[in-house]
Amino acid sequence: MKVTIPILAIVFCGLSVVESLNCQECLSDNAVYCVNQTSYRNCLKTSPFGDVINCPTGTVCTNSNDVCVQSSELTGSLIDVCGTSGGIGCASCTDSKYACVSKTQFARCSKGIIIGSTIYNCDSDAICSSEALEKHGDICVPSCALDFLELSATCSNSEYSTTTTAAPTTVTPSTDDKINACTQAEKDLEVALNTTYFLTVYKADTSCRAYLYCQRSATIKWDTV
Repeated sequence: MKVTIPILAIVFCGLSVVESLNCQECLSDNAVYCVNQTSYRNCLKTSPFGDVINCPTGTVCTNSNDVCVQSSELTGSLIDVCGTSGGIGCASCTDSKYACVSKTQFARCSKGIIIGSTIYNCDSDAICSSEALEKHGDICVPSCALDFLELSATCSNSEYSTTTTAAPTTVTPSTDDKINACTQAEKDLEVALNTTYFLTVYKADTSCRAYLYCQRSATIKWDTV
């Protein structure tokens, strides 16, 4: 028993590492959410945030701190999270019309992009295999036939997760806000007294680079458009 227990502990620890490296889940190793085999989002507090970042050509999303790594550099501990190196990746469109997006789900491809608005489910006790679609013409394979066909699920995630991020909220300043901004900009930019108009960045709007057109008026110091 003294020998068996440590061996079992090592086996279980190894399994837990493999199970944590799931496609479309935040990885504990590098705080990255692999969207598919060649793109990712960053993670904070086990939730993805920000835009989708595409890996450079020839690299795949991994558990490395560098995130995107050449397939030829993968090792036993460095994993191609969303697909098998050199194979068909999870949520990645190839020349096929469909792609697996989870263990049991698939979606249509259009011009190399997943159509995420409609997700299809495999039958009960069947898994999604893009390799099966390529070799046998059917993307869903009964679990009982996996060993015979030497196939496995293309994706490791149990549910497909969309990657759409909310658009930034824009700021619509009031007339007083704009006049105050022009007055402050006049001081900051040291605008000459004989200047009739100038442009300035509206700093209160951090969602985009907005500008104000400030013009002297006969009734008020600054008028804006």
